[in-house]
Amino acid sequence: GEGTSASTATTASLLATSGNDRVIMVYDAESRKKLCELRGHDHVIESLAFLTCAATSAADAPKSATKLTPEERRRKEEIRDYLASGSRDRTVKLWSIKAASCLMSFESHENWVRGVLIHPNGKFLISCGDDKSIRVYDIKANRCLRTIDGAHSHFVTSIAMHHTLPVLVSGGVDQSVKCWQLD
Repeated sequence: GEGTSASTATTASLLATSGNDRVIMVYDAESRKKLCELRGHDHVIESLAFLTCAATSAADAPKSATKLTPEERRRKEEIRDYLASGSRDRTVKLWSIKAASCLMSFESHENWVRGVLIHPNGKFLISCGDDKSIRVYDIKANRCLRTIDGAHSHFVTSIAMHHTLPVLVSGGVDQSVKCWQLD
């Protein structure tokens, strides 16, 4: 597809790409086989994020464990199934890779969405954008739970979450980096 910009996200076994064509392509990283195409954004997709299983499985696994139990393996596969996207169409979407469909869409940003992530606990989506805000969405309740308006004095362009602590870091065009406590 057409592309002068691209967004990528990876896990140990998956790769997702997107760009100006508004289509997300998900591939098996080992076989390089395309698993699905996800369509639903009306503008360029700026950001993609998988729910990574590294943090959740590492935090939950006993220190002496070297093999995954069947339950851990099932949980890891479930976690691997979700992808978040943020777009210039002002939406944040949560996708099921297995079903190749959009599970939910949030339209609360007032300008382009620049960054998305799925909280390591799998319960929240977090986004940032050109409206200078950071938003936290409750996946189970399917609603915006918290908005940090004026998080930066200019566009908020990136976010990252600590894997075990409730700490979010954001960066913006204002050339500042800020830490946020998410309780």
